[in-house]
Amino acid sequence: MSKKNRCIISGVDVSQLSFGFNEDSHECQEIKNKLLNAIVTLHNNGVDEFFTNCDFGFPLWGGEIVAGLMNYNDVFLYVYYPYENQPYKYAQNWQDRFYKVHEVCTDVISVFIDFDEDGKTIFLHESDEVMERLADDYMLDVCGKLLFCGNGDDSYIFKQALERKLEVIVLDLEVT
Repeated sequence: MSKKNRCIISGVDVSQLSFGFNEDSHECQEIKNKLLNAIVTLHNNGVDEFFTNCDFGFPLWGGEIVAGLMNYNDVFLYVYYPYENQPYKYAQNWQDRFYKVHEVCTDVISVFIDFDEDGKTIFLHESDEVMERLADDYMLDVCGKLLFCGNGDDSYIFKQALERKLEVIVLDLEVT
């Protein structure tokens, strides 16, 4: 597939938004609808492969949306899993959703597993931040687009996407 047909889904830390963790709030529902519409628009314009690290918030919501689209469309979802204990801080319902996306996606790529020169499996033991950046770099290497929810000024993946000249689609989080 062409990089132009591949898109990363990412965004700001939702715990910093006004609705906090309340997904039932009007604001959250409206933002999730914007995310759905953006993903459907990308798919209608030829994007058929989506990538996420399945992190809490926009990456996981995006993964859930794409997983739903997989039931009715020729679309693929790839999860770049940065470190083994990624969901350990999540509430149980978020952990369940995290693993559900993993179960139904096209492929899960474990960044924390690597192979040495003899082909033996080794586990990378870096900080969570380093592993998250490795996952971001892997996705940036194979994708041509980034769908980013919110202001990316403080985001590694956002800055790298711009530097690498990916097409960056910014989803405005303003609610009417």
